[in-house]
Amino acid sequence: MRYACSSSHFFVAHFLRCARILLAWIVLALAACMPADGSTPSVLDSNVDITHNALDELPRVESYRVGLHTEVTGPGAQIGDLSIRAARLAVEEVNAQGGIHGVPLELVVRDVRSDPVVSLAQYHAALAEDNLVALLGPFKSAYAVSVVQAHVDADLPLFIGATNAGLTQQDDINLFRMRPSDAVTAAALVTFAVDALDSRRPAVVHDTDAFGSGGARLIQDELQRRGLSPVHVIGYDTAIGDLEGQIAPLTQGSDATDDAANGAVDTVLIYGTNPTDIARILRELRYWNRDVQIVTSPGGATVPTFNIAADAQDGIYVVTDALLTDTDAGRAFHDAFVARFNIEPDTYIAWSYDAVHLLAAALRQQPQAAGDALSAQIRNFPFDGAQGPYRFDAQGNSLVTVAVVQMQNGVAQPVGLFRDGELVLSFGEISDLPLRSEVNP
Repeated sequence: MRYACSSSHFFVAHFLRCARILLAWIVLALAACMPADGSTPSVLDSNVDITHNALDELPRVESYRVGLHTEVTGPGAQIGDLSIRAARLAVEEVNAQGGIHGVPLELVVRDVRSDPVVSLAQYHAALAEDNLVALLGPFKSAYAVSVVQAHVDADLPLFIGATNAGLTQQDDINLFRMRPSDAVTAAALVTFAVDALDSRRPAVVHDTDAFGSGGARLIQDELQRRGLSPVHVIGYDTAIGDLEGQIAPLTQGSDATDDAANGAVDTVLIYGTNPTDIARILRELRYWNRDVQIVTSPGGATVPTFNIAADAQDGIYVVTDALLTDTDAGRAFHDAFVARFNIEPDTYIAWSYDAVHLLAAALRQQPQAAGDALSAQIRNFPFDGAQGPYRFDAQGNSLVTVAVVQMQNGVAQPVGLFRDGELVLSFGEISDLPLRSEVNP
């Protein structure tokens, strides 16, 4: 044991001597690296002080960031998916043409989850975090109400697809509505039902959200102006599911000889937000009363409506934003969308495509414009899009013409246009349309 201890002490002493020699060499090496002026270097191999984070010095990829807030999840996800595709197609087309003087567009998507509260939260997060040049905001009026109110003091162009008539009465110079107002759509819906279909006992079925309720009020005002009152006004909650009980009053007297005496309706006017809800209403109506005339807001003509309603959609009339096949720009969008995604687009989502191209056109004129200056450029910039000519008024409204179509096998057949307060009918393949007056386009 004594030998072992002695050997251990020898090893420790030898290790300490070696360590002292190595430390001396390190000190000498450091002294040799010191600058002649005695200053202390920031790192061993440099006498240059580091004042910036290395990541900050990396080259940045410049882009114009465009926000899109839509329903990636929730009951409206089908329309949300199509909206993303439409905006994405526009971004790809702009960038393929060289972007904005060589600077590309970048699409930044946030999911509003079919929830007004989430939509407002995502709006505030986008303004704080996303470094946007413009925002394509809520498509639905129920989500847009709070966002538009919050945006009054913001310095950012906001494009909306929401159509509630009151949204553009906020005196917001940065707000642009990319679809016809409900004031136009509701007037067209009533005019077509009364003047073309000779309706005298209409019923109104509407979503109870901001879009449906606002549209229903406008419909009733227009009926009253014509000396008519709806037989029934039925409200339903978005994505309620079972609608049979609410639709039941519309089936009364459907088989009676004297329909008026039995309270039957001759036309059902539907103002619905979600295409899936409209599809379920159509199925219920066609099950109980196949002969009633039906006229709907734009959701009645969508692909999701056809996917659920199938032949229950056949024969209904829809007042929709535009007929894409009517213009060169509309046909170009339709064909490009089908070629890119191998599915049919909805008129419902053409606005997001138009908004991106309108923004790009304005930025090409003034690449450095932002905030109020960019909004002023957009407001004064005439633009012909897939949905028609955009000419914004002081409130941010633009499109004032809507189309009337009839659905057959999921395809919209042209019936006419409503513009400047007048219904202009074209007949095409609609040979059995009961008309009170024949007006050639």
